[in-house]
Amino acid sequence: MVSPVKSRRQRRLPAAPVVPKTAVPSLLVLANFFPESRRALHFAAELADHLAAPLVLLHIDELAAQYPEIPLRHTAAEARELRQDLRQLAEELHRPATVELGTGLLKHILTEAARRHAPALFVLGRPADEEADVELSKAVVDELRAAHLPLLLVPEVYAGPDLPQHLAVATDDEPFALHAGARAAQLLLRRLLPTQVTVVTASPLQDDAVCTAALHHVRTSGLLPESVPTPTVEGFYATQTEQGLLHAIATTQADWLVLLARPRRFLDQLLHRSVTKRMLHWSPVPVLVVPSRQARSRAPKRPAKLNMPRLEDEFLI
Repeated sequence: MVSPVKSRRQRRLPAAPVVPKTAVPSLLVLANFFPESRRALHFAAELADHLAAPLVLLHIDELAAQYPEIPLRHTAAEARELRQDLRQLAEELHRPATVELGTGLLKHILTEAARRHAPALFVLGRPADEEADVELSKAVVDELRAAHLPLLLVPEVYAGPDLPQHLAVATDDEPFALHAGARAAQLLLRRLLPTQVTVVTASPLQDDAVCTAALHHVRTSGLLPESVPTPTVEGFYATQTEQGLLHAIATTQADWLVLLARPRRFLDQLLHRSVTKRMLHWSPVPVLVVPSRQARSRAPKRPAKLNMPRLEDEFLI
């Protein structure tokens, strides 16, 4: 059981969590019997094989999205049958995996699973059918954001490499620090060792100050290990951030997109603005969502005379 002292320390939110070189993240796949989940499961199995990481099939009943405040329970017979069916699903993989059935409140299912398998990275599939019912997925994304837990979303139609060679890191000129919950994502990036990293920004006008600040913040945040090549930066014109990021993915031919999830401001919450959520819906490549927070920076400040127009949205989950 986690002691109160340790919990208080975690809430201090260190700027760059210490990452042991030998540690690996546990991959927790939100498992069901539909195509997007199978795609995510096989994707995660390839990652787990490369990382020598534990692989967990976590099943959550779809009713958890409709009734998030009502604890979910299975009868003994239901649990036995469901566990057996999930084990058959796990046997399709070339790597051993454990099966867990989520019971109780949705937020408790996720946070307890993360605690048991820490450091935990959740893996979620996105269906190709835009008409598919994804209420559970939306609810899971919201709970992971609230708990500052990392997420790797895999589109069902993604046909690229499981191990990315080119990462695109999307951010802006706002300084950030990694949340303590970002540790699993750091461990993943440490082991993947991509051959190219591009920091991408979106702006309605040419604004080199945004590009240089974004690159500075990524380099000094501790997000990327020292072993990866020095990241470069590319700016893209856009009045809507997600359109700029989609253009960036297509132009750079990045295999994965990395998004920094920061706490939303009050106005963004009222207007339901979330670039990260829209990218989770539209991105053609896997998206790694890394919990982060606003931070102070010693980067050179933008000259006041520029006063460039801002995008409608920020890179916020």
